[in-house]
Amino acid sequence: MATDDRLGYWDTFYGRSSLPLPSLPSQFAAFALGEMFVLSVEDKIDGVIEFGCGNGRDSHFFSAYGFDLLALDASAEAIELCRSLSRHPQARFEQCRATQAREQIEGFLIGKQRVAVYARFFLHAIREEEQNDFLTLLGALLPAGCLLFLEYRTVADAEQEKVFGDGHYRRYLDHRATLAGIEASGFSVLYEIEGHGLAKYRDEDAKVGRCVAMKQTAR
Repeated sequence: MATDDRLGYWDTFYGRSSLPLPSLPSQFAAFALGEMFVLSVEDKIDGVIEFGCGNGRDSHFFSAYGFDLLALDASAEAIELCRSLSRHPQARFEQCRATQAREQIEGFLIGKQRVAVYARFFLHAIREEEQNDFLTLLGALLPAGCLLFLEYRTVADAEQEKVFGDGHYRRYLDHRATLAGIEASGFSVLYEIEGHGLAKYRDEDAKVGRCVAMKQTAR
């Protein structure tokens, strides 16, 4: 599926108001929020940047807890939906591809010492070269101590039936290779796991990889 085809698919996906999309925060968002509080006892997290925010289910959750939020998605329909549902003035939703988000990230970081970057079911929705560029950009822009929360489908999930069918572009990731790429971009992995029971939705129990990493000092 070409890049423009993928974008058109997501615009259609989020533009169908009758589609029963999940509205409650994901299991990963609840996990990440707990970790943010645990890992920011001494150095408070100033804000959250979410990539691939979709319908905003997790973005709204983070902003409800008072975090300054920047949520990005390449789909104009997704961003319009998020803005229509947002109830928190400290939340900002912007249409932007992750690999082209330098200006947005730099602007959000002004006056902040430590942020958390969050991306659920995002890495497997972009191509490998885009993933590499995305991690390189984060490694170059984020100050030391910033946190990275990632969750993605792994290769063992490829044959499982999906609630939302086969229309999604999904690139199933090798968990260990993904962790190596994260570390090569200047991050230290603090926690990682691969398994079932982490991203359940209706009858689907995806096999996913989960990672929490911290940005190290400049390389």
